[in-house]
Amino acid sequence: MKSKDSMTNPDFQKLLSLVLNDLTIRRTMLENREQEVNQQMSSLEKDAELEQLDDQIQQIQADFDHYREFQDPEFEFSATKYFQEPSMGLPRHP
Repeated sequence: MKSKDSMTNPDFQKLLSLVLNDLTIRRTMLENREQEVNQQMSSLEKDAELEQLDDQIQQIQADFDHYREFQDPEFEFSATKYFQEPSMGLPRHP
């Protein structure tokens, strides 16, 4: 296993960008699930699941805020473009 000190700063920034993108997607999915629960479940089931979802969202937000502190605002990286590159097996969009 390599040490984190052997990672270049651009690699570290890329990693941070990917992690922040992933956390944003996960938070959005949980928030969408919260909306579904509010619309579909009975009150006892709803309260328990909403509390669990809220805890998960808060944990993801805390991780996001923590990792965001390490991100260099001058580092240019687009996770969207990265995931649309042919190397990821996805078609290129204009």
